[in-house]
Amino acid sequence: MEAADSERPAGPAADAPAADAPAADTSTADTSAADTSAADASAADARRMRRAARESQAPTPPAVAGRRLLDRFDLVLLLVLAVIAIQSLVDTSGSVWGSFVTHSVTGLALIVATRASAVPPRACRAFDLLVLVTVVGNLVLVVASSRGGQAPGNTVQAEGIWLVAELILPVVIGRRVLQHRVVGVQTVLGAVAAYLQIAVTYATLFQTIDALSPQPFFGQAVSTTVYTYFSLVTISTVGYGDFVAVTNVARLAATSEAVIGQVFLVTFVAFIVSRFAASPARRGARNGEDDNP
Repeated sequence: MEAADSERPAGPAADAPAADAPAADTSTADTSAADTSAADASAADARRMRRAARESQAPTPPAVAGRRLLDRFDLVLLLVLAVIAIQSLVDTSGSVWGSFVTHSVTGLALIVATRASAVPPRACRAFDLLVLVTVVGNLVLVVASSRGGQAPGNTVQAEGIWLVAELILPVVIGRRVLQHRVVGVQTVLGAVAAYLQIAVTYATLFQTIDALSPQPFFGQAVSTTVYTYFSLVTISTVGYGDFVAVTNVARLAATSEAVIGQVFLVTFVAFIVSRFAASPARRGARNGEDDNP
């Protein structure tokens, strides 16, 4: 009997390792859940930090604070450069797809610029509708004119609507850039994008004036690529002289671009760049370099 009693406690003790196995599995699951929760918390903290950094850079309404394209003026600058390249290489006067691609890229630049510039959602939807109507309308008008007969009045109306759309870009970009409390790389890129967009807008204005005037803008018929070339030459005050505005309205438009471009460059862009050079972060970096032996 004593031997039997002495062997009874050994039974539960022998079963103990088997009972510990589920406990080990449970602890492993708890560890994995804790790691997942920590990763989610880190991602949430990173999103909050990025949002806080953006909000500290410029006052941002709550309705647009979560936009992915907010203050992404690097994308706006790339699209403006793409517009300049396409308009400088593709003659859209007789090309259906060339006109469609040019207006599509310009419309995409407008859409991205409104998102990056913290434009209210209702205004963004209005701009989206304007881009959609203009792109589709241009495509329909060009296709109709290429199939049979010309429709200069409709084409001018379409270009006039597009001119209004292009006028919005430098305004909304400049407004957002001036709101930046901390001047960073995106601020400088936004100022450059607004400056180049002025040249794009004037190229469309020159084309519209040429279509509305009884006398050609340059005294002769030219391809649409010349307007972009002439606009860039004018805003940079290079003045090669191979193309010259001959009508009074054309001369007024050209001189106004030269004046506005230079004033914008030496005041607005210079002001932004000077603030960027004098930002606290860059001053601290320079002071740290000076303190190093």
